Amino acid sequence: MTAWMVIVAAGLASYVLRMSMISAPDQVRLPARLEDSAGLVAPAAFAALLVTSLIGTVVSATGSQAVPPVVAVAVAVVAVSLTGRPYAALLAGLPTFWIITALAAA
Repeated sequence: MTAWMVIVAAGLASYVLRMSMISAPDQVRLPARLEDSAGLVAPAAFAALLVTSLIGTVVSATGSQAVPPVVAVAVAVVAVSLTGRPYAALLAGLPTFWIITALAAA
């Protein structure tokens, strides 16, 4: 197999897999337990990415550079705990991060 044949085969396989996610849900029914859990995949993946990024930032930070992300995460956790809505983390955490970063830079 040449390199181009491998690239074309990988591209076709990727396309078929992506299209199956669009057309398969109409024909395939998941068990109720799996269907209920599917809604938690995106928040869990986002949380894993966030924690990894936060740990990397805090470990490599010098001085007060670690303060804005840690405080923003704490505010986001409190916001979600109070409201029960996942989007509250973004609405509370991001502005907190921006404000504290701007104050630290000044």
